[in-house]
Amino acid sequence: MYSKFLLLIILIFTLNSCKKNKPQEKWQHIEISPKDKSQLVTIITKGDKRYIMNGTHHKIPNDDYLLLDLSEVDRLGDGFSVCWNESNGYKWKIASSYAKLIENKLDSSKYLYYQPIKKNDLPISIEYKECNCGSLLIRENRKPWGDLVVEYR
Repeated sequence: MYSKFLLLIILIFTLNSCKKNKPQEKWQHIEISPKDKSQLVTIITKGDKRYIMNGTHHKIPNDDYLLLDLSEVDRLGDGFSVCWNESNGYKWKIASSYAKLIENKLDSSKYLYYQPIKKNDLPISIEYKECNCGSLLIRENRKPWGDLVVEYR
């Protein structure tokens, strides 16, 4: 009886050690910047949560981030738009049509998150097609549009 129990324990440990962790997809941790590299924004996606942070980050900080819910975002529509050095004083403004804001712990005097609230609001793409702006469909393997450089981490 003892040997069967020991064999079962060894088998369980062996099977667990053979499990492979699901590799992180490249779009789950990216850094974006304008073409002149004067600024940097880190975007980390974990499951249905997306964190947007100013500067370089390798993990989620305790504060200074924007947290979005992606649970109702279709893979094909998962994107965002950004404008750099806004005339109204923002270092950058970022928008996502389908993600829902959970928490904004960024300095709202420097960084703006825009989310259309009403059904008849203007599409994001209109305002973000100006000079010094860019857009990206994050899960698609396409080049970003406009003034935007993307680096996968």
